[in-house]
Amino acid sequence: MQQEPGSITHWLSKLQAGQAQAAEPIWKRYQAKLVSIARQQLDENPDCSVDGEDLVQSSFGNVCLAVQNGKYPDIDNREDLWGLLYIATVNRVREHYRERRALKRFHISSSQAIDPSILADLQTPFAEAQAADLIEYLLSRLDLEDPSHLLRQIALLYLDDHSASSIAKLLHKRKTNILISLRLIRSIWQEHEDA
Repeated sequence: MQQEPGSITHWLSKLQAGQAQAAEPIWKRYQAKLVSIARQQLDENPDCSVDGEDLVQSSFGNVCLAVQNGKYPDIDNREDLWGLLYIATVNRVREHYRERRALKRFHISSSQAIDPSILADLQTPFAEAQAADLIEYLLSRLDLEDPSHLLRQIALLYLDDHSASSIAKLLHKRKTNILISLRLIRSIWQEHEDA
């Protein structure tokens, strides 16, 4: 099938071929819808320094890089791309809320005594890099078991506080299959912990 030069599918194929400039027409097409979705999700956002557009830009950039790097080879039309952008946007908003909750939980009153050196060790770029490396290693273990990256996608959604039911709806899978996949993910990660 011939692709129209102005079609999203045309720009998507250029993006998959590594042409970063192809992201611009895709951004122009979806920006308003994605920002609207993010703002709806942020309806009670106490953090005025972050708005929907900030989060959409972040998630859109991550998706474009992933598509360019071949992470989503099965995305081959505008519907697939829209689904991916939608999920990435919703997940980015949820990540924002999770970060905010973590900051609230981490708030320490003056009566609590924590050794400042421990906190300093956890806030170093080295500690952050180690945590990121561990997460990527665990996700790569899933990719070895499942080259389609479905287990990775399920794990990321689950780590993002999605229930098995919501993951099933988002991925258009049966809840039973998601639960089986989650057990498999735990098993694979347990092997790493036991090693």
